[in-house]
Formats: sequence, structure tokens, C-alpha cells
Amino acid sequence: MNTKDAIRKLVELLWCHYKDILFITFFLLISSGLSLCIPLISKQIMDEGFIGGNLKLLTKLVLLSFIIYVLNALVDVIKEKKRVDIVAKIRFYLAEQSFSHLLKLKVKNFEKTNSAEIMNNVNTDIEKISSIADNSVFFIITQIFSITGGIVGLLIIDFRLTVIVLAFIPLKYFIMKALAKKQRNLIDSYIIKNQQYAKWFGDTVGGLKEIRFFDMYKRKLSEFSESQNNIVYNQKQINMLMQWNITFDIMIFQLLTAFIYIIGANLVFNLELSVGSVFAFITFCTYVISPISAILNISYFLSGIIPSVIRFNKFMDLDEENDSGNLQSICLGDISYNDVTFSYDTERYVLNDINIVFKEGKKTALMGGNGSGKSTLIALLLRLYAPTKGRICLNGIDINEFSLYEYRNIISIVSQQIYLFDDTIYNNICLNKQIEYKLLISAIEDSELMEFVQEVSLNYIVGNNGEMLSGGQKQKIALARALVHDKKILIFDEATSNVDVTSEKYFYKLLNTRLKEKTVIIVTHRLDILSYVDEVVTLKDGKIAQNEYEQ
Repeated sequence: MNTKDAIRKLVELLWCHYKDILFITFFLLISSGLSLCIPLISKQIMDEGFIGGNLKLLTKLVLLSFIIYVLNALVDVIKEKKRVDIVAKIRFYLAEQSFSHLLKLKVKNFEKTNSAEIMNNVNTDIEKISSIADNSVFFIITQIFSITGGIVGLLIIDFRLTVIVLAFIPLKYFIMKALAKKQRNLIDSYIIKNQQYAKWFGDTVGGLKEIRFFDMYKRKLSEFSESQNNIVYNQKQINMLMQWNITFDIMIFQLLTAFIYIIGANLVFNLELSVGSVFAFITFCTYVISPISAILNISYFLSGIIPSVIRFNKFMDLDEENDSGNLQSICLGDISYNDVTFSYDTERYVLNDINIVFKEGKKTALMGGNGSGKSTLIALLLRLYAPTKGRICLNGIDINEFSLYEYRNIISIVSQQIYLFDDTIYNNICLNKQIEYKLLISAIEDSELMEFVQEVSLNYIVGNNGEMLSGGQKQKIALARALVHDKKILIFDEATSNVDVTSEKYFYKLLNTRLKEKTVIIVTHRLDILSYVDEVVTLKDGKIAQNEYEQ
């Protein structure tokens, strides 16, 4: 995505709120019209009130000015309320869109990016993009009106001074253009450094135990200091550039004001201009110079937003899971891998020409050493990835022809890497679904979780990813979750690695009782499972190996 496309995206985002923007613009026009009256009233106050000695007229004009200022303040409140609503709607829309997209992303998008990095990038970009509805943006919308009115006011007062004002515009343009280019480069650098830090931070938090046990504290603190110093230095440069922008703006206006005072004084001394006209002229100058500054600053302003728009849309363009399947009704049968080959990249095949049949209603142990391809085989079955070659079928039908939701709704998985939500045991088992109480209790008993539940209750909060539980307790909750949802196909990926021997043997017995009619695939290294399964499949280096574990 280039800058032109990013600007188009911003326009589309604002266009969704065009009615509210028109409402705000209407009130801004009213405010601008009222403000244009102030210099002319001030001119009369000075010339006819103070210098002319007309106290009655002065009083009326002062009261009129006060009324105009009050009306302007009320208009600003109405306008600001609507503008704040637009900002809130934009933030919510972007957050909702990004979160919905995040839930559907393909697993491969998380292989090189951790959750902390993703969260930081998305939140930063949403904050930047939503600033498109800041006050300064809506101020720009009505600046043509202000400039037109301001120039008319200047010409009414004096043509010669007007030429001086207009001569300052090119100077302001070239300064703003140079600052905008500099800011764009700094913002690009800041985004990259912040993204690198978020990735490092997520990686560091994930390895806190290793940092403590292997005395890596000083090293990580040094890395933190170096990373943060780079970000802080970059942020200081951006802030200073903003200050220089303000400073140049003030200097140009003060220089212009000085010229007007000097030349205006000569005109007053020569009786070609009144004192009130000079002060009114300076006020009208602000209606011309400030809007021009704002308009010229739009490129400077956008240079701080465009990088975030580009990165946010790159995130939104990441591939989502493919749910092209139309079949809603699923008839169970054998699961067959037909000449399945898979590679995460183009360099090495993880699986090579796999032909396996997991028979319906049978219990199959999937065995093999680390890196043999067992987890990849399961990931393909769950449609987290698609085979590079070949296909996987259920009852003779390619699994990609089934609706993804309906297909996954017939499979339960209990893995070694279990995730539990920071919620109650009850909700972590039922996953916020209405489960019959008898079925729930039965699942808790069969997962050997009853003793713990009686000790703490089903309303016990397990903490972030079950931090308040032991590894065995987490696996028992995951097993109860699988049992209570009663799916037709169950996958156990090292599901008993953290439980005690008694619980493990009880689990094995379930294979021939509660799970007797289910299709069960058990990924394991445990040889004692062999007496409880119907078949054994062994993988080695991504291929089917001769079975070393014949019973």
C-alpha cells in the first residue's frame, strides 16, 4: 500500500460518518461567520468608541462582542460533542474489525509474531488513525471559508498590507514541506523500533523463568535500556520537530505582525489608515495565516498517520482461514490421509507422501520421536494448515468441502499445551454453553477432577491460563471439557503428560468405556497405552515407519 492508497482509506473511513461531519461543518461555518464580525466590531470600538469618545456606542459594541463570543462557545460545545462521538465510533469500528480479523487469522501468521507485538501494533495504529477526526482536521474543512472572508476583510481595510500578508504564504509552504518529510521519516523509524521492542518484550515475558534461573537479569536489563533509549530518543526527535513547527509558525506570524505594525503606523501617521483599522487588519491576518498554516500542515499532520494506516491495513490483509466448504451435514466415517505432503516453507518437507486411515470408532496411537511430524499431522486434520499435496478425507469426502464451523464442531482436542481462560472452573469446562448438570458431573468424575472441585468449588477462578492450578489439574479440566462437549472425534496430544499414574490409568480405561464408540487419536510416547488401543501408527522423519510397537 502506498501513500495514495492510505489517504483513500482515510477518506473512506471518514465518509462513513459524512452526516455527522456535515453537521460539524455547518456549526463550524456559523462559528467562522461570527468570528469574522469580531475584527470589524473591534475597529469600531477603537475608532468610534475609545478615540471618538462615544461611550454609548462602545458599550453596545462590547456587549455585542460578548454575545458573539458566548454563541461561539456554545457552538463549540455542540460541535465538540459530535466530534468526540465520531472519534469513539472510529476507534470502536477499527478495534472491532481488527479483533474479528485476529480471531480468523491463519495460524502461520503467528509463527513470527507474538501476541504482545500484535496487540501493541494494532493499538498504536488505531490510536493514530482515529486522530484523523481530531479538531485540527475539522478545522481544515472550513478554512477556505475563513481564508476567503479574511482576505475580503484585509482588502476592505488596505490593499497594500494585503499584498504583504500574501507574500508570506510561500515561505510558510516550503518550511512545512521540509518538516513534513522529516516527520514522515521519524514516524517510520519509530514504528519499526516500537514493533521490535514489542516483539522483544513478549519474548522476554514468556521466558521469565529462564531469565531468573539462568541469571539473565543484567543482560535483559541492558537490552531493555538500549531498546527504550532508541525509542525515547526517536520520540524526542518527533516531539522537538512538532515544537519547531509551532515555533516557525509563531516566528512567521510575529515577523508579519512586525511588518504590519511598522507599515501600518506610517499609514496612520499619514492619515491614510485609522488605528482601529490596523488592529482589525492584524486580527484578519490570523484568519488568513492560521488557516493557511493549517492547510499547509495537513501533509505534516498526515505524515504522522499514514505509516499507521499502511501497517494496519497490512495486518487486515493477512490471510484468514479458508472456509470455502459448503457441506453442513457431516456423515462420520474413516479419516484417510491420501498421499499427503506438507511443508511450512519451500526448503523442507515435514510430512512426505503420508497414507493413513484412522478407522471410525477405533482407538489409534500416533507415535514417533520429536520432529517426526505428529503434531503437524494433527494440525492438518484440524484444518489449521492445508496439505501442500494430497488430501485428507472424512468418509471419502475432502474435509475442505465441509463448513469449517460444522467440521470443527465434531472434533475435541486435549493437548499438552492447554489454555484456560481467567474464569471459573465451570466456565472453562462448559465454555459458556448450557450443559446438563448430570453430564457435567459425569465428565468431572471421569476426568478425576471431582476431589479438587469438592475442595474449591466450580466457581473457583483459575487465573491467567490456569496459573492457580497445577499442570495435572489443568489437564483434567481440559479432559472434562472434551468429555462434556461429547464430540464424535477426540484427539489427545500428550494429554496425560502431567497427570499422576493413577489418573493416567483411569484415562486409559475411558477408552473402552465412555469413549468406546468414539474415533480417538492419541499422540503419545507412552508404551503402556498400547494395550488399550486398536492400532498404532509410527512416524519417522515425516514418513510412515515400520511399526516398532506391535502388540
